[in-house]
Amino acid sequence: MPKEKVLIVDDEVDVLDLCKRILETQGYLVKSAHNGYEAIEVAKNERFDLLLTDIKMPGMDGLEIAQTLKQSDPDIICVTMTGFSTMDMAINAVKLGINEFILKPFTPSELSKAVAKALEKERLRKENFRLRSLIPLFELNRSLMGMVDIENLVNRLIEIALKETGASFAALYIIEEKETTVHFRCSDGAQPSAGQQEASQKLADLVLANDQQLAFNLNQAEEDHQALLKQLGVTSMIATPLKSQKADLGALILAHKESYFTPGDGEFLSVLCGQASIALENARLFTEIQEAYEQLQILDHMKSEFINIAAHELRTPLAILMGYTSVLEEETPPPQQEYVANIMRNAMRLRALIDDMLNLQYLESGVGILSQDQLNIMEAVQEITRDISLLAEEKQLDIKIDIPSDFPQMIVDRQKFDLILMNLIHNAVKFTPTGGQITFKAQVGGDMARISVS
Repeated sequence: MPKEKVLIVDDEVDVLDLCKRILETQGYLVKSAHNGYEAIEVAKNERFDLLLTDIKMPGMDGLEIAQTLKQSDPDIICVTMTGFSTMDMAINAVKLGINEFILKPFTPSELSKAVAKALEKERLRKENFRLRSLIPLFELNRSLMGMVDIENLVNRLIEIALKETGASFAALYIIEEKETTVHFRCSDGAQPSAGQQEASQKLADLVLANDQQLAFNLNQAEEDHQALLKQLGVTSMIATPLKSQKADLGALILAHKESYFTPGDGEFLSVLCGQASIALENARLFTEIQEAYEQLQILDHMKSEFINIAAHELRTPLAILMGYTSVLEEETPPPQQEYVANIMRNAMRLRALIDDMLNLQYLESGVGILSQDQLNIMEAVQEITRDISLLAEEKQLDIKIDIPSDFPQMIVDRQKFDLILMNLIHNAVKFTPTGGQITFKAQVGGDMARISVS
C-alpha cells in the first residue's frame, strides 16, 4: 500500500471530503485545506509528496498555490482539478511544473489513476535521473582518477555540465588561497561581456553566501534576481556551490538563453559539483605533496653534497695524519707509545665515521653514484707524493713515477679515485722496508688503464 503524503486544497467542502476519502482508501496519508492560505500554513510544518488542488478558488487560485509551494519544495508533485480549461491556462500550468490535470466531474477511479500516474511519472523521472547521472559521473570519476592538473579538471567539469544540461553559458569560480580564478564558457564560442561577467560574479557571491544551490527563472524571480538574469541575457539560471567540509571551494553558474532548467538538472549538478569538489581537493593535495617532495629532494641533494664534500676534505688530511702516526708508532719510545696509539685509535674511529656517512648515503639512494671527472694521472700522483714526502724521507724511501708523457686524460670519480690511490700509497709506505723503493706505474690497454703501486 502506498504511504505518500497528499495535501488536498478545495473551497468546496463536499469535493474536499470526497477526494480525501477516496485517497485514504488507497492508502495515502491525506491532509486537507479549504483555501490557499491555509494550505501554505499546513505545508510550512510538514512536507508533502503531492498537492491536489482546485484551480478556480477565491483569494489564491490553484496555480498560485502550486507556485508558492514549489518555491519552498521544488520536488512536490502538483495535480490540478478544474471544471474548464483554456490553452493559456494549460501553458501557464506547464511552465509552473504542473504534473497532471483532472477535469471535473471525475469518478473515484479517475482520481486514483491521476494521482497514481503523477506519482509514477515522478518516480520514473527520478529513476531516469539516477541512471542518466551515472554515465557522466562514471566518466567524470574515471577521467579524474589520474587527473592532478587543476586546469584540466576545471575544463572537464565545465564540459560535462554544459553537455548534460544543454546550458548555453557557464562560469566556474575557483577560490584559491590568495585569489579567485574565473573560467567562462559559452556554447556558441563567444566571449562573455563585461556585464555578463559582473552578473555571474554577483550570482557566485549569492550562492556562496546562501551555502546552497539557487535557481531563478526570468518570469518568476524577484526583481533583483530578474535584473541579474537580464544582465546575463538569459531566461533561467542555476548556481551550485563547490565546497568541502572545511571551506568553500567555488561555484558553478549555468544559464539558458531560451529554456529552463529541470529539477533533474539541479539534482544532477548537486551530485556533479560534490564529486568535483572531492576531485579538486585531491588535485590540490597532490600539488602540495608534489611541491613538498620536490623541496625534500632539494634538501636531500644538499645533504648528499655536504657529505661528499665533507668526506673528501676530511679523508685526505686524515690519511696523512694516520700515515705519520704509523711512523711514530715505530719510532716512539715505549713511554709515549700509548699516546701515539690513542691518536691512531681515534683517527681510525674518525675514518669509520666518515665511511659510515658515505655508506648511509649509498643505502638511502639505493645505488652508488659515480661522478665523471677528467683526470691527469701524472698531476694526481705528484700531488699525493707531496703529501707523503715527509713519511718517505723518514724511511729513506725512493719514489719512482713510471707514467708515459703521452698518457691520455682519464674519466674517473675523482673523490673515489683519490681515496683508492691514497690507501695504496700509505700501505706501500707502511710495508716497504727502510731504504726501499715505491713505484707508480700506469699503462694503457685498449680503452682501459692499469695503475699499480709496488
